[in-house]
Amino acid sequence: MELNLTQLKSYKKSNRIYILGSGKSVLNISDKEWEEIKNHDSIGFNHWYVHDHEPTFYDLSYLANDYKFESNDEDMFFQASKKCKNSKFILNHGSLEHQKQNFKDKDYFKIHINHFDLFESNLKDISKIPDNEVGILAKYWTLDFFKAFNHPHGELLPNENFIYKSRGQLFATLQIAVLLGYKDIRLVGVDLNDEGKFQDSYKDAPDSSKSVGFGGEKLAQRVSAIKNSKNKNGVHSTAQATTDADYLGIHKLIHIFNQKCLKRIGTFLTVTNPNSLMIEAGIKHQPIIGNLTMEKITFCIPSKSNLRYLKTCIPSIRKNAYRDDHEIIVFVDQDEDGTVKWLNEVKDQYNIQYYVNPKLGEELFGIGRAYDFCVAKSNTDIFMIFHADMMLGINADFKAWSHLKPKTVVCSTRVEPPLHPNAGEKIIKDFGMWPEEFKEKEFDKYVESQLEETKTTEGIFAPWMMYKKEFIEILGGHDPIMHSCREDSDIFNRMLLAEFTFIQPWNSLVYHLTGRGAGSFDGDKERHKQWKKDMDNSTLEFIRKWGTNVKHTPLMKPIVLPVYKKSLILKNPNPQLERLLEPWFNGGDGIIVEVDGKTFTQQDFDYIQQLSEILDDSTFLEEDMGEQFEVGNITLTIKNVDTHEKKLIKWEEK
Repeated sequence: MELNLTQLKSYKKSNRIYILGSGKSVLNISDKEWEEIKNHDSIGFNHWYVHDHEPTFYDLSYLANDYKFESNDEDMFFQASKKCKNSKFILNHGSLEHQKQNFKDKDYFKIHINHFDLFESNLKDISKIPDNEVGILAKYWTLDFFKAFNHPHGELLPNENFIYKSRGQLFATLQIAVLLGYKDIRLVGVDLNDEGKFQDSYKDAPDSSKSVGFGGEKLAQRVSAIKNSKNKNGVHSTAQATTDADYLGIHKLIHIFNQKCLKRIGTFLTVTNPNSLMIEAGIKHQPIIGNLTMEKITFCIPSKSNLRYLKTCIPSIRKNAYRDDHEIIVFVDQDEDGTVKWLNEVKDQYNIQYYVNPKLGEELFGIGRAYDFCVAKSNTDIFMIFHADMMLGINADFKAWSHLKPKTVVCSTRVEPPLHPNAGEKIIKDFGMWPEEFKEKEFDKYVESQLEETKTTEGIFAPWMMYKKEFIEILGGHDPIMHSCREDSDIFNRMLLAEFTFIQPWNSLVYHLTGRGAGSFDGDKERHKQWKKDMDNSTLEFIRKWGTNVKHTPLMKPIVLPVYKKSLILKNPNPQLERLLEPWFNGGDGIIVEVDGKTFTQQDFDYIQQLSEILDDSTFLEEDMGEQFEVGNITLTIKNVDTHEKKLIKWEEK
């Protein structure tokens, strides 16, 4: 029976699939490893039928009507259909009728194959295209094919209509796995470091398993190209560069596909043979058994006399993180409690790096600058912003990382004691108000009960992780003018404007004691007084920059309003009113606001605070420019409605 894609997907029993290649390393797979493969899904192709393992799917999509076989003994269509009775087959839409007859009593899916020679001839150019300009890559795919199949010009991933053909069956099979929606794809028996096949030494493999059949004209051309390759020694034919310098090997092709496409959709591609040529091309090794090995990340933790909290925070990372070798970098901005002494004592025990404010005791570095300092010192591609008053939940790092991809920021979900209202963006559960009271075992048990939760929402709050390169190159780091507060709201606004995706998985949990940097709960009046001063100053700087106060959805997705160029004309001024109104105007000549100090009311001030929203909700025509409008007791002159919020995305030192 011919299946549609939805029906084909229904046979999945796992989110992990093993692509079964023909390399000699297949002979070294243990019984225990084969049991692991059987517990998940697998896909074989071409001569895989020689092996005893019957895969979930069997891909014969690469071969069409230019392939002919002299007998059933040599016919891989016949042999595969006969020996893999329970596999679901993927066939080329152009397969010959006598080939299709082999599958008349079986479940199969048909797909078109795109022969994209233009793509092959431009691989070097493709590799240079920035990841954030994926749409440009489309021009390197065969344009005639896009036209013939009415394919969206900017989409590079396989879809139900077709996949791309280049450099061997492996690339086609990989795309089938992507099409089926697998997020954990592992290459088995993909060695590429010689021409050897496991079939050469596997039991009584028939001669057909060692041949490629008798192909047509296209196959003859390919064989000829291989014969003319620059270096035939030491690598598989599909990994050899031909006389055409741009015709790269399969390993390099797949690396480009991984970088430009798979990472973009959060699909993890790995190879199980640590000696595979794929490793050389940048595909990471992953054993057959076990969950995905996540990338190493750096926890960035600023501290202002937070020893009381660090003593619980840091051990929680080492105890509960999926990887036990993540970097932990602490920046000590203030030390009135022996933080540096303690960090020095435990730095080897917990494998910590720490740095101290060079003006310690004289001048605060600021939380945003402290974060950026940690990021700059990190040796990983990914970092996580973390607070000293947080305790990491079991596997919270992995659960967040599994959602990470380019132009994405992932934040863990906070579990907090009942101190602040909940708009739905966090979980309120009391596991202790103070680090000394932390109910660690109860929290661990709760986290374990939530690990299979699949809920995600669109919001952003610490702790959050992203790629270091994007943080630096796209955002430029935190704006230090938000010295000790509002630094997070500012950079979240800029992330939104830069079109980052926000993901909050609800199975990545941290316990957050909340508000401990403010001195609100420990009775430190001087600390709270300083925090209140810092918050007021940073809020004013935020308003000066964005023309409005902090705004976000209940689930903590930032709301960014247009930033207009506004100036104030104040009649009958007084010092108090001047101080009140100053932050709301940036000196621009787009919107002129006239205020009379004698008639100014609270309602008028509300209008000024809401001016960005009022202007955004209004429709101004060209003939309106220069006209005056009355709003309460204030007068607006609209000269232009140009905005400049996009210019605020990247912070650059002036």
